[in-house]
Amino acid sequence: MAEVKERKVVRTEHPHIVKVEGVRGGKEIVEGTGVPVWAIAFLWRTGTKPEEIAEEYRLSLAQVFDALSYYLDHKEEIERQIEESQRLPEGFQVDEKGIVRRVS
Repeated sequence: MAEVKERKVVRTEHPHIVKVEGVRGGKEIVEGTGVPVWAIAFLWRTGTKPEEIAEEYRLSLAQVFDALSYYLDHKEEIERQIEESQRLPEGFQVDEKGIVRRVS
């Protein structure tokens, strides 16, 4: 039987937001899910309603609003994470049709 490794959970000042060692690079997520705060913030910034975000990720509205509150309290850090998420890995580029391709 495989050994289950305990992961360190760091609670934040927001009741639904935690950082879990080895999950999403230790970045902030909604507790009990793998949903990163930056993803919720990104959708909200692009005009997606909190109710739609909750439905998309199967979260409660309380979890979504707590993630948005965390984002607003830590805006600079979460904005940096959003920016990082949009960068392509080295060796990839977007072609003229908007398709990501490996650079040969």
